Formats: sequence, structure tokens, C-alpha cells
Amino acid sequence: MLSRLINYLKKTIRNPKISIKLTIVYALMFSVALLILNTSILFGVKYYLYKDANKQIEDVKVRILKKVKSQRDKVDLSDKELISDVPSEENVSIRILQEDGKMLNISNEFDYDIKVEEPYDTIEYLEVEDTKDDYAEDGEDDEEHLAMKNVKIKKRGHVIAYLQIVKNMDNEEEFLRILFWIMSIADFIGIIISLILGYMVSKKMLKPIQYINNTAENISINNLKERINVNDSGDELNKLANTFNNMIDRLQESFTKQALFVSHASHELRTPIAVIQGYANLLDRWGKDDREALEKSIYAIKLEAANMGDLVEKLLFLARGDRGVQIMEKKEFYLNELVEEVVSDSRLINPNRIITCNKNAEIIIAADYKMLKQMLRIFVDNSIKFSDEQDKIDISSEAQDKFLKLTVSDNGIGIPEGEIENIFDRFYIIDKSRSKEKAGTGLGLPIAKYIIDLHKGSIDIESEEGKGTKIVVTLNYI
Repeated sequence: MLSRLINYLKKTIRNPKISIKLTIVYALMFSVALLILNTSILFGVKYYLYKDANKQIEDVKVRILKKVKSQRDKVDLSDKELISDVPSEENVSIRILQEDGKMLNISNEFDYDIKVEEPYDTIEYLEVEDTKDDYAEDGEDDEEHLAMKNVKIKKRGHVIAYLQIVKNMDNEEEFLRILFWIMSIADFIGIIISLILGYMVSKKMLKPIQYINNTAENISINNLKERINVNDSGDELNKLANTFNNMIDRLQESFTKQALFVSHASHELRTPIAVIQGYANLLDRWGKDDREALEKSIYAIKLEAANMGDLVEKLLFLARGDRGVQIMEKKEFYLNELVEEVVSDSRLINPNRIITCNKNAEIIIAADYKMLKQMLRIFVDNSIKFSDEQDKIDISSEAQDKFLKLTVSDNGIGIPEGEIENIFDRFYIIDKSRSKEKAGTGLGLPIAKYIIDLHKGSIDIESEEGKGTKIVVTLNYI
């Protein structure tokens, strides 16, 4: 038991908790503040007491000299009346001596053997041996604390005697000692209380960190539902908890998208692989002797391999984008040349379609030429897939203010209401039966959207089912 306690203490000292560190820091700050405050109070009280003692001595001096001055003819320094009003209750005592040291007058309380010497008319603070009581036996201070002033008594410019005024400061010193011990005990109790309360308060304040730690330990790839209970305190820990929850939300969304992406990619690859395997088996059985089966199988395998290669290329493109390693080769070029090239290629590949270009602005743009061409081809391919031969497809560009707009419009079957917001989701396909050809993999529009985002542009889609679709991409000039 003792060894476990010792090990716990060692571990706590080596790696203290934040609550303990905060408690120690607060206690040290509190101790320093108390030390400064109490030191200031002690010095302030001492200054006040000694200043009051100085005033008492000065008052006695003024009264004695005033009486001496009032004796015009014969000065009698031995007259007890001269020192009768010295305030004995204030521990002030005096004596008057001649130049040769002969005593002329003395108060009853004066019991000190102090030489009359320079400096004169200056208050000095002395510690002399106490001759009245024997305190040494009790282990207490056996010295007396005195404030003393030596004054020359002059008459007609000549020194006729010396006045010695002594103020016993033992009561003041005793009061300062008691005050010191009271403050010390109060400081000690205050520090202990500050340690206890500081630990309790810091532990309570840092409780959200423990919640964060416990939540983080419970979180895994298969368990992203854990969240920290957040209050409305608005402090830094509250913000940290909100940030942590938001991070987990993003991780959960990312993992969900990743799982969905892998699932859809596997599904899309499964079909061409199954087709290739089927025709490979057909070749193995009949292809050696059946020329028609051989040619049909080779054509199907090549087509599915090409489709699979296209799908893999799209997947790699999106994966590079997700990792932020997609390289954009930005350069300046005339936008009208790009549009003309896409129109020309589209007419060549689809000679039975009506492809027009009503507007084509001759402006210079700084962008990735290949990516923008890929984006336009994706939109044109979709228009071709979801329209008939007699339908019109228009590819145009125009400049407006500081922006340029690329527009691809058609008179095809359009997009059903409520589906537009989903068409940029990966692998999302509205309805394969809507197209006479293969509807595709559902990756074209997400790639186009990524290219637009990479160029910090925006896209607007206007579509009405049965009447056509209009896609408008807005980009900056340079």
C-alpha cells in the first residue's frame, strides 16, 4: 500500500496534471500577492508609528525650548515645572544635562545611560539592553527599542545645556511583531485554502478536457457517433469541444463518402469485369472455331476494357483532387479558341447532331486549358446522351463585367425537379432508362464541378423536364 502511494506521488511529481499545475501557479501568484500586500501593510504601519513617535519627540522639544525661552532673566533648568507636562503615558522621558555631563533635570521615567553627543537635533533609533526586567530567562527579547533626539539649549546664542528626549518604542515593536504573526498565520491559512479551492475549481473547469479525452478514446473508424456534451459557457474549453465535435462530424462525413465511393467504384468495376470474364469464357469454349463469336468477344472485351480504363482514370482524377495533389497548369489563352475547338471536335464525333455557337467572346483567360476543355466535353456529352438527333446543342461564351460565362444548353429531356441538387454527387445517376445509350458512371459531373471549384468559379443549372437544360459556368478573367 505504501509503495503504491509512493509510486503514485512520484508519477504525480514527474507528470503532474494540468489541474495540479494550475493550482500551484495560482497558489504561487496568490502567495506573492499576499507577501507584497502584507509587506506593504507592515511597512506602512511601521512608518505611521515611527512618524507619530517623531512627532511626539518634536512636540516635547518645542514645549521645553519654549519654556526656556520664556525665562528671560535667570534660566532655571532644574525646575521640575519645566518638564511637568511631558506625556509619560506616551512613553516619552527627558533629561537636561550641563556641558560637563552634570544632571540638571530628569523625568521619573528616564532610566537610560545614553551619551549626549552628535548628531544634534536628529532623531536616532537605538537598541539598548533592558535593565528593568530580565526577559532572557523567558527566551524573549532583552533589548529596548528607543527613538532619541539630542538638542542643544541655547540662550543669547550660547549653549547653556543639552536636552535629551527618549521615546520607548517597545509597545510599537510589540504591536508590529503581533501584526506580523497574525498576517503570517492568515497568509498560511489563505494559501492552504487557495490550494484546496484552486484544485477544486481548476478540476471543475478542466472537466470538459476529461470528457474530450474519454470521447476520443471511444472513437474509432467504426464508431464515430460519440460527441461531447457542449454547454453555452462560451469559454475556450467550450470552443475546443465544439471544434472537436465539428472535426468528428467532418471525419464521419469523410469516412461515409469514402465508404460510399469504394462501394460504388466496386459496383461499377464489377460489371465490365463480369462482361470480360463472360466473353473470355465464350472464347475459351467456342471462339477457337467460331469466327463470329471470336470477333464479337474481342469487340466486347475491348469496349469494356476501354470503359473500365475510362472509369479508373476518372477515379484517379477525383482521388488526386481529394488528396489535394491535382496539378493545375494555369496559363493565359483566348477563350474563343477553346470553345471553337470543343465545337469542332463535337461536330466531328457527332455528325448527326446540331451543335452551334451563338456567342464566342474573344477574351484572354488564365486557367488550365485541358481541364476547361474536359469540363465542356462532359457537359456536351451529357447533352448528347439525353437529347435526340433533331435537338439543338449550343456552346457559347460571353463577357460580363469582370466575369466570363460559359454556357452549354440543349433541347433534350431535361432534369426532373428535385434532382438538380444531387447530380454532382459521385456515382449518382438519375435514371439509366432515360437515355438510349449507356447512362454513364455518374462521375462526369462531379469531375466538372471539381474543375470549376479548382478555378474558383460557380455553376448554375436551369432545367425543365421535357424542355431541355441550360448550364452556365461563371469564371474570373485572370
